[in-house]
Amino acid sequence: MFKNPEIPTDSGFTIWFNKKEKKEFYVTPLMDCNLTFNKKINNTYKEILLEHTSYKFPNTKCSLVKRDYFHPLEEKYGMFLIRFLNADFSNSLTAYNTFFGFYGIELLKEYVNSISKAKVCKVPSEFFTYFTEIFEQSKDRIIELQKQIRECINFVYNLDNSDSYKDELSHIKFLSYALRNDLYNYTRQTNIYFNTLFVNGTDGLSPNLANPSKIRKSIKDGKLSYKTSHIYHSSYLSNMIFVSLNEIAMNTYVTIKKCQNCGKYFIPTSKESEIYCDIVYYKDEKSCRVIGAAETFKKSIGDVEAYKLYKKTYQRILMQIQRGKINPYSEKAKYFAQWKQSSQQNLKKYKKGKTTESELNEWMKKSIDKFDTYDEKNI
Repeated sequence: MFKNPEIPTDSGFTIWFNKKEKKEFYVTPLMDCNLTFNKKINNTYKEILLEHTSYKFPNTKCSLVKRDYFHPLEEKYGMFLIRFLNADFSNSLTAYNTFFGFYGIELLKEYVNSISKAKVCKVPSEFFTYFTEIFEQSKDRIIELQKQIRECINFVYNLDNSDSYKDELSHIKFLSYALRNDLYNYTRQTNIYFNTLFVNGTDGLSPNLANPSKIRKSIKDGKLSYKTSHIYHSSYLSNMIFVSLNEIAMNTYVTIKKCQNCGKYFIPTSKESEIYCDIVYYKDEKSCRVIGAAETFKKSIGDVEAYKLYKKTYQRILMQIQRGKINPYSEKAKYFAQWKQSSQQNLKKYKKGKTTESELNEWMKKSIDKFDTYDEKNI
């Protein structure tokens, strides 16, 4: 077996990326007070979610959880950066529930002298008291860092509604912003390890007996991974955020958007036209991708005249069919089904901004008039 990478696992924070698989992996000590470890079908390793939707740190046991490089935590590509962008750092509880619960408190060493007391806490209330203390010491600088990274993302991906360099490539904009604002200063406390070949384990493969056939088989079996990035290790939050920012912003196949339902930053997973995020914090929580479309649809067109006309007409005609005033097998009934489908398509076009409200209202009125004057012979 190849040698285990000599990178600290009992302190600091370590992250690495796999662009092709759209995954990222990390190792850090975590205090398990409200965590659940899930393994998705397409994941090799487990990911973290919070156990409870409203957590007040009850008087139960908590324990220190350690991972190693053969059993890291796994999540979607760019999620570390995305959670930081979206985190609520207004108080210690929201900070924990939106960021530090997932990534631990090792990264707060940038702002405080020691966090050693947290590793010996026995109950969540004790841990949270100590976490609150060190978070309050760090809070202002964390919020300032978040503001700076958000400004960078907004500029790079045209999320600030500015026409400045709007048509320039995103990675070019990132390089200019990073240089102009000295973001590369956030690399001074980062160690980089060139150990990516061996990060996923190499059981059954001896270096002395390695040949192309065995290497090919080990890669196929997932024991060797040459597609992962370098390994980055630090105890500085700013440095790890910049590592993730640089990884995402320099990847020309990735973009960052804002969810049209909740307003959070997110990375589309399959296509750039996605408008809803799939970000969740708690076990069994539904994402905006699941519930957002319907809610946003209702919010955005609920007061539009065409939508009201559609609902009123639909209910009126449906009632006529149910009461036998319109033969359900007639041509008019078939035309009603076609009208319903066309109306829904036009409402969706309006929601996507492909037609104006006045155009939608005009179309809806004409389509209803056409239906009401439909020449039906089979009633």
